[in-house]
Amino acid sequence: MPTPAAGDSGTDPTPVVRLTNLSVEDTWKGRALTDLDLSLPPGTAVHLSADNPADAHLLLRCLATLSWPTRGRYLFGGEELPFTWYERLLPVKRRIGYLYPMAAMVRNRTVEENLDYQAHYFSDTDLARHQGLKEELVQAFGIRDALPFCPELVSAMEQRRAIAVRDILKEPLLFLAEYPEEFVGRGYFSCFIAEIRKVLSRGGVFVYTTNYRGFGKELTPLDLRLENGTLAKELAP
Repeated sequence: MPTPAAGDSGTDPTPVVRLTNLSVEDTWKGRALTDLDLSLPPGTAVHLSADNPADAHLLLRCLATLSWPTRGRYLFGGEELPFTWYERLLPVKRRIGYLYPMAAMVRNRTVEENLDYQAHYFSDTDLARHQGLKEELVQAFGIRDALPFCPELVSAMEQRRAIAVRDILKEPLLFLAEYPEEFVGRGYFSCFIAEIRKVLSRGGVFVYTTNYRGFGKELTPLDLRLENGTLAKELAP
């Protein structure tokens, strides 16, 4: 379960994510999170909520390395992230999947080209493995008919499901999702949850926000709450 960050015991697995005395700001929205201490071990699912949705968004952006801390430490897989050196963050970004409201595909490429480009850029898997996994996901999420078209020529829901497939194809160690129900739709909840189970079984972590009551309950998630710009007491599943 999520626990306050502490020293390594020598026996516990290395957390996928560890935040220590971390603060991060969004100057455009006038939001800030302060004094965050958090440890997420392998195989953890976390339901994140907040008294202000913008705070949950800011924390997820920070976990995705899109918003940089102003203070404190962020360890990913036991390694402290070098936020002052963008190029050294790229290997970490390739291990993070992130579904968020403004996520989009490259407009002048077909849906299939978007899937192939992203997977090859962010993954070291060989082509045969990638193609096999892509075929499974395309079928499971009902986007086969959308593959030969540019994103604007397919339905909004097909676009969103394709974006979900794109990030699943990365086989991320850390999967972040803001309102995943808006990406997959109710008809594909079970498919999405099945893929998240695979992430967790590989020792990954899944952190999500949702407006859909009960979403993700099959994963027995821990509840994490942000209040007044910092982490409140953690709750049991």
